[in-house]
Amino acid sequence: MIHLTLIIVDFLTGLLAAGAWALASAGGAIAAVVGGGFLGLSMVRRWRRKS
Repeated sequence: MIHLTLIIVDFLTGLLAAGAWALASAGGAIAAVVGGGFLGLSMVRRWRRKS
């Protein structure tokens, strides 16, 4: 019975870690896209001011 409990706890811990990793990587990708959009927008504004 103790072994089964340890297996379940280990499985749930692994799922939690995988979920946290997926969330962090998705958050990083979203931040990169948003940051790239802001950078592009600021460069377009600078280019428009010069011309």
